[in-house]
Amino acid sequence: MGSVKFHSVTPLTMRGSTHTLFLAVLTSSSFAISHAADSLEAREESKSLEDPTVLKPRVWSDTEWNKFRDGSNDLEETLGTLWAWPLSSKQDLGIRLKIPYELHFAGDSPGDSDTHGIGDIQAAVGTAFQLRDTLRVGGGLELRTPSGSVDRLSDNTWRIQEFGAVAWDAQPWLTLSPSFEYNQSLAEEQGVLPRHFIELFFPVTVTLPGLWSVAARYELKIDFQDHNYLTHSARLAVSKHLFESIPLNLTFTFKKPFDTAVHDFQVNCILTYFFVPRKSSELDPIKPHR
Repeated sequence: MGSVKFHSVTPLTMRGSTHTLFLAVLTSSSFAISHAADSLEAREESKSLEDPTVLKPRVWSDTEWNKFRDGSNDLEETLGTLWAWPLSSKQDLGIRLKIPYELHFAGDSPGDSDTHGIGDIQAAVGTAFQLRDTLRVGGGLELRTPSGSVDRLSDNTWRIQEFGAVAWDAQPWLTLSPSFEYNQSLAEEQGVLPRHFIELFFPVTVTLPGLWSVAARYELKIDFQDHNYLTHSARLAVSKHLFESIPLNLTFTFKKPFDTAVHDFQVNCILTYFFVPRKSSELDPIKPHR
């Protein structure tokens, strides 16, 4: 039989592996400590911007700019509010209202002209359940009314929307919250076609130290009225709580559609004020025991 040779691990290799492991643990610990120092309430508020299962009472102003490939632009200013109440230790109820004011700037299409006015008002009611510490579900109904002051600014349909979501906190700083919105018109005005489509959203939210958060979202839309035509898009959102003691959040988003010859891109600037006050104990960094 041939001789068997044993190769021992050199001290240098062992030191290198230990040093790499130590750096990984140190980096992870530093992130966890700095993240824990942020307000727990602020982190929940950041999650609520992308997670329909976190119902936080708030008001917001959403400035939205849509650029179209025919040279036209839509600018929409939406005032929104969400009221929320706990029904039990595991369930919350929410009521939402959105009132948009829209401006359309004409492009190169024949007959297009500038216009502005009130858009379609939307009202919704929903609920959310806490299944476990890291798992939530929610859903509800929204009614969109044809309240637009001119046809160009209105969908011209009475439309009902059913929405639902599941959220999982994979880590204290990482949340996955897929959701859907199923839309179908109940009645149409001005001779428009019925609306019937579903939208699917797959956001991933990362809350960062310093009261920052980043959310990446993939979106799908299936238009049942247009032979099940499928479009998809991607959206990136960056949020910052402006103050530790004041629940005011500023968010910028950029959305890029991929399967459309009409829509170029969408940009949003959202300023949100949450009604839940900060507690001084939440704002103080965690101090080591002595």
